Amino acid sequence: MKLPLRWLKEYVDFDISIDEFKERMIMRGFEIAEVIEEMPNISNVYVGQVKSIAKHENSDKLFVCAVDIGRGENIQIVTNASYLFEGAIVPVALDGATLAGGLVIKNTVLRGVESYGMFCGKSELNIKDHEITGADDRILILNDASMIGKTIQEALGLDSVIFDIEITPNRQDCQSIIGICREAAAALGKKFKEPVIKHIEGSGNAADYASVTILNPTLCPRYVARVIKDIKIEPSPLWMQTKLRSVGLRPINNIVDITNYVLIEYGHPMHAFDLACVDSGAIIVRNAYENEKITTLDGVERETTPEMLLITDPKKPVGLAGIMGGENSGITENTKAVLFESAAFIADNIRRTSRKLGLVSDSAQRFMRGVEPVNAYLALERAVELVHELGAGTVVGEVIDVNYADISQRVIEVDTKRVNRIIGEELSPEYMKALLETINIESTVKGDTLVVNVPHYRVDIESGIESDHDIAEEVARLHGYEKLTPRLMSGRTFSGKLEPHVQAEDNIKNLLAGFGAYEMYNYSFMSPADLEKLMLPKDSRKRQAVRILNPLGEDQSLMRTTLTPGMLNTLAHNIRHKTKHNRFFEVGNIHFDKEDLPEEVKMLGLAFMGDGENFFTLKGVIEALFEFLGITGYRFKAGGSDYLCPGKKAEIFVNGDYIGEMGAVHPLVEKEYEISSAYIAEIEFNKLLKHKAAVKKYKSLPKFPSVERDIAIIVDDSAKCDDVCDIMYSTELDCVIENVTLFDVYKGAGIPEGKKSMAFSYTLRRDDKTLNDKEITEATNKLLMALECKLGAKLRQ
Repeated sequence: MKLPLRWLKEYVDFDISIDEFKERMIMRGFEIAEVIEEMPNISNVYVGQVKSIAKHENSDKLFVCAVDIGRGENIQIVTNASYLFEGAIVPVALDGATLAGGLVIKNTVLRGVESYGMFCGKSELNIKDHEITGADDRILILNDASMIGKTIQEALGLDSVIFDIEITPNRQDCQSIIGICREAAAALGKKFKEPVIKHIEGSGNAADYASVTILNPTLCPRYVARVIKDIKIEPSPLWMQTKLRSVGLRPINNIVDITNYVLIEYGHPMHAFDLACVDSGAIIVRNAYENEKITTLDGVERETTPEMLLITDPKKPVGLAGIMGGENSGITENTKAVLFESAAFIADNIRRTSRKLGLVSDSAQRFMRGVEPVNAYLALERAVELVHELGAGTVVGEVIDVNYADISQRVIEVDTKRVNRIIGEELSPEYMKALLETINIESTVKGDTLVVNVPHYRVDIESGIESDHDIAEEVARLHGYEKLTPRLMSGRTFSGKLEPHVQAEDNIKNLLAGFGAYEMYNYSFMSPADLEKLMLPKDSRKRQAVRILNPLGEDQSLMRTTLTPGMLNTLAHNIRHKTKHNRFFEVGNIHFDKEDLPEEVKMLGLAFMGDGENFFTLKGVIEALFEFLGITGYRFKAGGSDYLCPGKKAEIFVNGDYIGEMGAVHPLVEKEYEISSAYIAEIEFNKLLKHKAAVKKYKSLPKFPSVERDIAIIVDDSAKCDDVCDIMYSTELDCVIENVTLFDVYKGAGIPEGKKSMAFSYTLRRDDKTLNDKEITEATNKLLMALECKLGAKLRQ
C-alpha cells in the first residue's frame, strides 16, 4: 500500500522524522518496506519563463534567451531549441544542478556567449511519458504561470516522499488512504481528522434513468448506484492527477479518475457505466448463463459459467461483477450520462471467477481481500461529491440502494481479565478503552467487561469466542509490543514434541546423510516425455498421472507418479556441473489419478552413481536402513519396473508386503538422461513406518561360541536363492541358525544339464551351551533333508 506523505498530512498532523515514523509503524504491525522520493536525484532545478529570444551572434543554430526564474533579475541561457517561444514556461537547471543519470550542470560559454543554466526535458528530469500531460519530446513546456520561481518538485507536486507499507491480509481496511492514515494517527499519538462527506442532493428522479435488481443477494448483498447526467469528459484537475500518479495510477479522464481516486482513498472499488449502453437503464445482478460471453474493457472475449456473477441489462452482460466492466458500456468521449456503481460482492466468488478466467484487476484484488457494505455507500457518496466539486456533471435524484446486508452497529463484549491473560499484562479496562479510541473504536466499561462498538470497516474483529483475542491483539499493539513485560513461556509450551512419523523421517534422513547421501528436493511435477523416457508399458499404473489445468509449461504439466525422473535429472545436473556428489536421497509425494480425488503416496527415493557404486552398495544401505528401523523378515526378489536393468533389479518385500523396488538404471534410460552407472530405489515411506519395530529390545551378546559351516547343493536351474534361505531358516532345529548367505553359483563340468550348484555359508549356535560335533552334524542333516524334500536338492560331493 503506497501512502504519500502529502496525503497523510491531510488527515494527521505529522511532526516527526521519517525514521521515527517508520519505527512507530512497525511496532504497530505495519512495516514500511521502502521510502520513495517522488523525484529523486534532481536538485537546483527551477521553473522559469522565457522573456525574450535572440539569435546568437556567432552561430546560426544557437539562441540566447532571457529567463525569469522569480528572483527579480533575468538570467541568460544559450540553447539550440528553435521551437522555443517567448512566454514559454520551462524547467531551468542552474549552476550546480544535478539531473537524471548523475549529470551535473555548470555555467559555461558557448561561442563567446555566457550561459548560466540549461533548459530541461523530461528525460533529464526522469519524468515518464504519462506523468505530465503535454510533455514534449524535447524541452518540457509547462502551462501554469504560478509555477514560476518554484523548484520543479514543488511545481509538479513531486516534492514529498511515498511510504510503501506492507499490509497483512486480515487488514483489508488499511488498503485505503483513510484506513492507513487512521493507523498512522494512532502511531503518531495524534487525532485522526475523520473526513466528512457532503451529501449532494440531485435534481429529478433517478428511477426515470436507471433501476437495479439483485437476483443473487448471497453473492451481492448490497448494490448502490447514482445517476449523473450532462457529463463533461475532460482531464481531471492537476491535484487529482498528482495524487493518482503518486500511488502508481495513470490519469485518464475526470470520470475514470474519480472512480480510481475513491478506490485509493476509501479502498472500495467502483465502476461507471455509460447509461446509453445499458438497455432501459436496467441493471440486473445475476449469475451467468451456460457459455454466456462478454467482452471486457481489455478487449478480450471471455466465456463465463453459471457460478460466475455478472452485471447485465435485460439483453446482455455489461460487466464481470467485481472484476472488470464490459467493453460495450465503457466511458468514452461521447458519454452523456453515467451510472456510478458501488457494490459489495462476496470474496470467494470473485476469487474463483478471477482464477478461472485468468483475469486479475485492481478491483478484483480488493474484493478478494474482502469489502463491506457500509463502505460501498460511503465510496459512492464521495464519488458523487467529487463529480459535483469538479463540475463533471449533474447529479440526478437520490441514491439507488438495494441492500440485503445487515448494516446495523455490531457490538461485542470483551473480558478484560482474559485480554490481560493473553498479553501477559495488568492493564485497566479504562486504559484499554482509551487505547481503542485512538483508532476510532468506541467502547464502554462495565466492571471487567468492555462493551465494544465495532466499526463497520473492522471486519477482522470477529464476534463470539475470538473477540477477546482480536481485541487483545489491538490492545497489545496500541500499548506497544516493546512495552510488554518479558515473561517465560508456560510449562505447557514445552510439553509438545515431534509426531512419531516426523521424528522417524528426521532419523531416516540423518542415517542416509551418515552414509554420504545428500538430500534432494525436486518439483512434484513431471513431463509427459518422462513417461516415454522410462519405457513404461501402456497399462502401467505410473501412467495414471494427474494433469494440471494451468501448468507452467508442458514439461511440468503432470503430477509425478514416481520420484525417478526427478532423481535422474538431479544426477545429470551434478554430472554436468562436476560436483563429484554421487549419493542422493529424497522424501516426497507422488500422485495417481482417480475418479474422485487423486491418491497421494509418500515415497523414499535413493539414487547412487559413479565409481564404487553398484547393486550391492545400494542394497547394503537399504538393509542398514531396515536394521536401523528394526525391520525383520525382508526379502529382495528378482523383478521391478522396465526402466531398471534386467538381472540387476529386485522388488522389496517385508513379511510378504511389497514396499518398493531397487536396481540398476536401464542403459537405454541412462542414455535418455545422459547419465551412466546409476542405481536407484523407491520405497513407500509409510509402509516403512508400518513395519518399523515399535520398541527396540535389548538383546545380550551370546555367551557361547557359534559354529560356521558351508554346504553346496545341486538344484534345478530355476531354483532361487530366497527359496533356499527360507527353507533353511524355517527348518526346526535344536539350535539357532543365522547368517545364511549365498557365496557361489556354479554350472559346468560335473553338474547335470538343467541343474546348478549353489553354495551357502551359515552359522549355528545355542544359547545354553557349546555345540558338539554330533549336534552340528544332526542340524546339517536336517537342513539337507528339508532342502531335498522341498526343492529336490542333493548334496554336492
